[in-house]
Amino acid sequence: MIPPEKLHELLTYCIDFARTMLESSGDFYPFGAAIGSDGMLGAVGGYNGDEHPNPQEIYALLAKSFSDGAREGNWLGVALAANVNIPSEYSPSAEDGLRVHLESDGYSRFIYVPYRILKAGLFKRKLTAEFDEPFSVETTPHLFVASG
Repeated sequence: MIPPEKLHELLTYCIDFARTMLESSGDFYPFGAAIGSDGMLGAVGGYNGDEHPNPQEIYALLAKSFSDGAREGNWLGVALAANVNIPSEYSPSAEDGLRVHLESDGYSRFIYVPYRILKAGLFKRKLTAEFDEPFSVETTPHLFVASG
C-alpha cells in the first residue's frame, strides 16, 4: 500500500509539470509519473514515433504501460495527466483543466485542476497559468486491476 504523501507527491509533480508546459507553450501532451517499488518518483512520457501525435494515442500508450507495470509489480502508484475540458456536470470554475488519473492498489481518482492561461506583454508574449482549487472524483480502477 502506498502512503498518502506519495500520492500527493505524484499529484504535485503533475501540477508543476503541467504549469511549466502551459506557460512555455500553452498546451501539453499527456504525460505521467510513477512511484516505483523502491518508493522513488519518476517522470514517464510517451512517444509513438509521430512528430505531432494524437493526444488520445499517447494517453492510451501511457495507460497501457502503467497497467502492465502495475501488474508486474513495478509501480506502487501512478499518475496519468491530460489536458481536458472539465465536464460541465462538475460545475468547474474554468472549462479548461488538468486531469490527473491518480491510481494505486485500492485507490482510483480523477483529480481535476481547473486553469486559465493569462497572456501578458505587448511585444514578447508571456503566458501565466492560473490554477484553481483541485477537486476529485472517484473512478473505477483501470491501471491497478487485480488479475484473475
